[in-house]
Amino acid sequence: MGSRRVLVRLRVRRYFCDRKSCSRKTFVEQVPGLSERHRRSSTGLTGWLRSIAVELGGRPAARLCRRLRLVAGRTRLLRLLTAPPVPDRAPRVLGVDEFAFRKGCTYGTVLVDVEAGRVVDVLPDRTSETLAAWLTEHPGAEIICRDRASAYTDPRELHQTGEKAQVASSRQGLDGLQDYYELAA
Repeated sequence: MGSRRVLVRLRVRRYFCDRKSCSRKTFVEQVPGLSERHRRSSTGLTGWLRSIAVELGGRPAARLCRRLRLVAGRTRLLRLLTAPPVPDRAPRVLGVDEFAFRKGCTYGTVLVDVEAGRVVDVLPDRTSETLAAWLTEHPGAEIICRDRASAYTDPRELHQTGEKAQVASSRQGLDGLQDYYELAA
């Protein structure tokens, strides 16, 4: 196989329903471990593409797929990603940082579980009101690690949410949040 393209021709049975009340007129047999409903690729290939998309994102993942001779564009790869469920409670140590959806125009807020090192949620803007509303809906944050951005510095709104401590860092990113968490803990 190596540099050769492989095409799998699969024959499956198609069943028809004669009942007038049936909303589905045809049924196609699925092969476990190879095919899924409405898929144009195998489950194994879909798993590989999902792993690449999780690790690299859109355009870098598409470049790697081209090098590996896998047919997948950035939009297909991004569609394979599913958002993790947002927990009911905030993590004990919550990292807060802003990021640009579009640099200079639109900014959002990323919330990170500092202890687990994973993203908890993404907020649509970078205002302290939105952050305070999220913290009210998701209680449990004991320490909030944030940078010194003016968007999150309104102490009245964050104090109403019941968090116990805030750690403001001058660094950007998760590494800075981790360092300050270790100092606070």
